Amino acid sequence: MTSRAHLKGSRCQTFISDMKLFVGAADAFFYPDVMVTCDERDRHADLAIERPKLIVEVLSDSTAAYDRGAKFAAYRKLADLSEYLLVDIEHRRLELYRREADHWLMFDTEPDGPALQLESVDMPITAREAFEDLED
Repeated sequence: MTSRAHLKGSRCQTFISDMKLFVGAADAFFYPDVMVTCDERDRHADLAIERPKLIVEVLSDSTAAYDRGAKFAAYRKLADLSEYLLVDIEHRRLELYRREADHWLMFDTEPDGPALQLESVDMPITAREAFEDLED
């Protein structure tokens, strides 16, 4: 199940690499692979959204360190962001970072592991589901 199908009929909107994200506190723009926002102000944005609740990044050899490091440091400055999901294609692994009060917790799963619960959009996801369309 994709987040777009899961969120159909809700007040949330999914963007897949087609909208910029502005992080004011970092004075920076990004193009996340997937973002979900439920903020009405973002629904009317033309150039960039500022209040995502979920960001998903697909890792590659060239981006993994940046996605886990400097980019995540900037994303943590977003007050509305509650979850950050990293999709590690090479290792068929999902890493979920969830904001809990003033800190972030990490949850991960591998192909035969249990589902991760994306609380921000009330949706479970397993690594097997995330990678089912990839060839070995």
